[in-house]
Amino acid sequence: MACRACVWVAPGSLSLSALGANDSRRCFRCNLHRSGEIGYSIHPDYWRQGYATEAAQCLLRFGFATLGLHRIIGQCDPRNTATARVLERIGMRYEGHLRETMLIRDGWRDSLIYNLLEQEWAALHPAP
Repeated sequence: MACRACVWVAPGSLSLSALGANDSRRCFRCNLHRSGEIGYSIHPDYWRQGYATEAAQCLLRFGFATLGLHRIIGQCDPRNTATARVLERIGMRYEGHLRETMLIRDGWRDSLIYNLLEQEWAALHPAP
């Protein structure tokens, strides 16, 4: 599976955004602790077609195999059960529920936190 990506560097971080045909985006931010974060937004016309899962798998592979990250997290609004299922489907483990982490249009939003470690990724994707 190939993904088209655009990589840019900001002081103290490395960021990646993968753009698909539907302009979905997943991003990494890695720091000195070899940690990253993925997140995405997909137009409703393309929901339930596997794009989120495919993009997440592609970016996890890039994060672990290319960037050499140790830990990648994903977070979502607890109301977004589809994203929580995607994060679980790609092998991430539920880590916790953070309260009122972000102020958005309808008020404060909680976040569910998921993570995957490099050794867990390697166990799910053994080298050929």
